[in-house]
Amino acid sequence: MFKKSHSQQHNRSLENEVILAVVVLYLLLAIVMTVVHYIQPAEQETVTSSTSPSHNERSSRQIKE
Repeated sequence: MFKKSHSQQHNRSLENEVILAVVVLYLLLAIVMTVVHYIQPAEQETVTSSTSPSHNERSSRQIKE
C-alpha cells in the first residue's frame, strides 16, 4: 500500500513538473518574440521568405510606391 501511494504521488509530481516546464517555455517564447518585435526599428522594411502570392503582391506594391 505504501508503494502505491508513493507511486501516485511521484506521478502527480512529474505531471506538475511537465506542466510547469511547458508554461515556462511558453512564457519564455512569448517574451522573446515580444522583445524582438519592439527591438526592430520602426522604419525598417521587413522582407518575407514566404512564397505566398499575397506576400509577393504586397512586397512588389510597397517597392513601387
